[in-house]
Amino acid sequence: MIHLHDFKIDIFQNAANRKENEFPRLDRCPGCHCFASGNIHRHGYYWRYGIKEDEHIPLAICRYLCLACGITISILPSFLVPYFQYTLYMIFKGIKRYLNGELFKSTRQLVGQHIKRFYKKIHWIHSCFVHEGYSNGLSKNIK
Repeated sequence: MIHLHDFKIDIFQNAANRKENEFPRLDRCPGCHCFASGNIHRHGYYWRYGIKEDEHIPLAICRYLCLACGITISILPSFLVPYFQYTLYMIFKGIKRYLNGELFKSTRQLVGQHIKRFYKKIHWIHSCFVHEGYSNGLSKNIK
């Protein structure tokens, strides 16, 4: 399960802090809603990249384990979109370029692959907007 958290720092500071970021303490498990006290434990870290401009920035993602229901909770910085390496900033920038009719420096097949993946994961992108306070929702026609 993914839990978005605003660390109130940018991607570069997050990367510099590595495992020393101030990860949140959860009050309840987002899966079974049990009280966290004694049930939720740090379960290690994994590394993933955040892509901003031409930089691939390695980030430490903290994981928690709920002993009551057995789910693993990943704490993802709010500047990332779940299942995408591009930062929220880069996604906004790409959407703006696409809407302005600018061409991308990639092949047609690669752009097609990104668009297909974007539509498949649109619910995560919608969740990020809602988390940031935008509650207008999506239109019926996602395209």
